[in-house]
Amino acid sequence: MIDEKSKVIRLLDKLIEEGEEIKKLSKKLYFSGNRKEIDPELYESWKTSCLTLLRSTFSSSSPHYDNFMNLKFFDHYNSIRIYLGILRGAKSDIINGYFYHKDLMLSVNIYDSLFQRSLEYAKAGDFGKALGVFQAVAEEIALRIVDYKKLKYSKDDGLAGFADILLNAKVVDEETSDKLKEIDTFCSNNDIEKIDYKDFSALLKWAQGFLYSYLGSTILILN
Repeated sequence: MIDEKSKVIRLLDKLIEEGEEIKKLSKKLYFSGNRKEIDPELYESWKTSCLTLLRSTFSSSSPHYDNFMNLKFFDHYNSIRIYLGILRGAKSDIINGYFYHKDLMLSVNIYDSLFQRSLEYAKAGDFGKALGVFQAVAEEIALRIVDYKKLKYSKDDGLAGFADILLNAKVVDEETSDKLKEIDTFCSNNDIEKIDYKDFSALLKWAQGFLYSYLGSTILILN
């Protein structure tokens, strides 16, 4: 079995190492008074990789991701120093007191990947497959939350039924429950030719946010 915790630590070490190299390069420019900037492609690629790992490990609602994402940019040298501090803090939290639920983390990543597959089907005009995948994944996410909260449900409950269960248990608000029902109705639409791609992508984007808010935020728990 793969040790996901050790794997994430290794990935953080790799990003910290890469960040140190970028910091050295930016430091030379910073203290030499040279106004030239470091390679923006190198910097943005590293930053994106950091955000991806922090989100998939801790969720988009975690302080690790939020602090990294919303850091006010000063200059490359000083900004990277702060970014490295966040990465080292994330590594320390995993090693010294925090543990993320491996199965849940893998599920979140798989669900997100399937959402992307659904979007690819929609882009290709295959709304039959796109809607099928979208509805199945959204329903599975809602069921996972119901299970996680240890709420009673029936095998016959679909996405709309799970939406009511979560609302009644005050796990979600009425707006979120209505949105889940909207997805259920939208995906059950038999008139595929009239489906608008913009409407589809907007609902799917909302569902991705729902995934990370209600499952991703439960990944990090006290060890």
